[in-house]
Amino acid sequence: MFKTGLIAGISGAQIEGDGYGGYKKLGFIAGGFVGVDLSEKLSTQFEIYFITKGSFDAAHPDKGDYDQFSVHLNYIEIPIILHYKYKKIKFEAGLYLAKLVGTPKLSDEFGPVFVNQFPFKSFDFGGLLGASYQLNELFSFSLRSKNSILPIRDFQNFDQNVGILNKLFNRGWYNVDFNLTARYHFGNKKT
Repeated sequence: MFKTGLIAGISGAQIEGDGYGGYKKLGFIAGGFVGVDLSEKLSTQFEIYFITKGSFDAAHPDKGDYDQFSVHLNYIEIPIILHYKYKKIKFEAGLYLAKLVGTPKLSDEFGPVFVNQFPFKSFDFGGLLGASYQLNELFSFSLRSKNSILPIRDFQNFDQNVGILNKLFNRGWYNVDFNLTARYHFGNKKT
């Protein structure tokens, strides 16, 4: 039996490799899902949603820090997930493919930064781990961590070797985000 529903939530994002740490870029998620039970304990789910990602580091003039940095990226993301059910909790692992939509916006303390020489890639591919809690027949909540496997942008130069993936592979920038979503399940109410 197929199960469908709506997804809405928030994300905290950062870009590994840009030199700024912390999930400081607040974004939102909106979309839908369809899933099917494979057994009593295992299920699979296909999702499609709009998500904002990027990076943010604010200036702190009171501390002598005048640097500011912001990256704003919009994606249509399609995860495919395998769930393992334990009571009301589902542990999840999966892969996602995301298509960059619109123009990436990059800025620093001096204003917009143009990315013609080292553009962002059109697609993002990565993995995810998380857990969801079934509150009742109609609502569940999900907490999820996602990380790009392939870089979303090449380095501007070869000495930008920041982050564990870049220390191992020296490839570029990677999306990393942490999501909290609420899910509404159609047709699950017991009659």
